[in-house]
Amino acid sequence: MNKEIILKALKAALQNWIRSASPAQLWRVHQVGGLGAVIEVDGDDLRVRIELDGPRSMLSEIGMTGGRLPITEAFRGEDGATWGTPPPLGSGERERWFLASEVAQAHARQYLEAEVVDRQGLLAAYASDWLARRSAG
Repeated sequence: MNKEIILKALKAALQNWIRSASPAQLWRVHQVGGLGAVIEVDGDDLRVRIELDGPRSMLSEIGMTGGRLPITEAFRGEDGATWGTPPPLGSGERERWFLASEVAQAHARQYLEAEVVDRQGLLAAYASDWLARRSAG
């Protein structure tokens, strides 16, 4: 098992999680982070599963914005969709707005996907750390 294989599987698992995450899970990640990975090896078979709210790790900070989703022109006017005015940060109304806004959720997914691309060094360090722990154990 080498680092590149683990890194490729980790990226694929993160992308899959981002695509299938519920609005509540997306909200949770943007608020407080909390993503983690479970890596299992059985012979030549490698499985990576992304979990939310598992043990804190290097991946826990991915996507965390404190609820501040940057508004970009890409999400204004696309198919007539607009953000509207989000309620203030830290309010229960903001969470309800996010959970009801498909546009905000799509942007949250896009933001997380960009984080996976932008944080390649972090993902590589996670893969290296996992390999080191596996070798030591």
